[in-house]
Amino acid sequence: MRRNATDFDRPITAATVLRVQGGHAVGPAELLSPEQLLTAIAGHREHGSALIGWARELGDLHAVLIPGQVDPARRATDLDEAATRAEITQVIAQIDSWAVFHVPRNPIARTHTHSLGEVISHVAKTYADAWWTVLHITDEQLRHEAWFHLGQVREGYSDLIEDIRARRVQLPLGWRGIESTPTT
Repeated sequence: MRRNATDFDRPITAATVLRVQGGHAVGPAELLSPEQLLTAIAGHREHGSALIGWARELGDLHAVLIPGQVDPARRATDLDEAATRAEITQVIAQIDSWAVFHVPRNPIARTHTHSLGEVISHVAKTYADAWWTVLHITDEQLRHEAWFHLGQVREGYSDLIEDIRARRVQLPLGWRGIESTPTT
């Protein structure tokens, strides 16, 4: 699908963003709303966009990394933290690969500091940390701060999605970062 210069002046709606497979547009691609993202991370939403599965996986992976995790069903007895972090990196890369073909880019818009995968991973980590704090910490002030921070992250994500749709921001393509390698 080729765009002309005037296309960049029009705001993007969910109906105007097209998914591309094999070079052909196949329908609207939808970024998850804040509510959809949080319910996906929580594991209460399973069907729909591939983003839902990745968000849930990131929520589970970040929950496993919380020190003092008390749910044995979600924490392996022999946790390999490096392997878990590598899985998080792989899921972020999958989201970023998806975003290349599904998230609109406006070359004249400002560039956000984080890729879509990094943003979703941050929301998932904040969600896991906040819920763990609310469920396991007795200090009311810490619980309030955790819940308040999750609300701020949710609003930041909401603003980002709005800016992407209005073509005020574009996301970087993402980078896997420096992966740990064995030294010899």
